[in-house]
Amino acid sequence: MIVLPSAETDLEQLDSGVRKRILRRLIWLKENASQMIHHRLVNLPDDLSGLCRLRAGDYRILYWTYPQHDFLKVYRIQHRREVYRKL
Repeated sequence: MIVLPSAETDLEQLDSGVRKRILRRLIWLKENASQMIHHRLVNLPDDLSGLCRLRAGDYRILYWTYPQHDFLKVYRIQHRREVYRKL
């Protein structure tokens, strides 16, 4: 799993309790990515096509999955009211 700098910045700005919950959810995602249904976002620009979301309380983790390479790339981690505004 690769966490892009934008997601690292988002994670650093969260308080410690929320950060721990998000990190647990990221570990869970990494372990279960091959067995779960990924919820893809629609109506995105071409450079963001295939972006998926995972709910973590009031926060959303946006990521790409590459099943042929058994690989994940985390794009953003933000509150649900903010995460979709600047896509």
